[in-house]
Amino acid sequence: MNIFFIVVLVLITVLLAVAVFLTYRSFKLREWELKLKAKAEMRIAAMKMVTPLKIQACERYLLFLERSQLPVLVKRVFTPGLSKAAFHLALLQNVEEEFEHNMAQQLYVSPDTWKAVKSAKEELVGQINTTFDKADDGTDVGMIAQALVALPNPFVDQAIDLLKKEFNEI
Repeated sequence: MNIFFIVVLVLITVLLAVAVFLTYRSFKLREWELKLKAKAEMRIAAMKMVTPLKIQACERYLLFLERSQLPVLVKRVFTPGLSKAAFHLALLQNVEEEFEHNMAQQLYVSPDTWKAVKSAKEELVGQINTTFDKADDGTDVGMIAQALVALPNPFVDQAIDLLKKEFNEI
């Protein structure tokens, strides 16, 4: 009878240990689920806050690129009677000011999109400088304006396409 009592006591102890262990695991599992749920809710809340900023960044960079296309830029900056140096400076200042005004938006676009926007701006500045460097001192500013308007800028087009793609993925 003593052995029977010991066996029963051992079984009860083992069952209690298993019950305690399972209860502990259950609480830990529930705690883990709650943490995951809280993280997911925080991620969703963050996305709700960031998504409008991402959309705004895409809009602002698209506006920058559209306004920086040479036909649009020249039309906005050119005025008859402007000197070659003043026209050159006005074009470069306009591009730089627009770019700097929107620089913080890089936080909300992908690194590839930011690189494309930056490359488009650099290519644009390079095209403007090259066109003015090639022009003789006596070249009419109107002729320089026409030469600029005729230049293609595939970097701007690529950046616009990338922005549209990123926007559609938001």
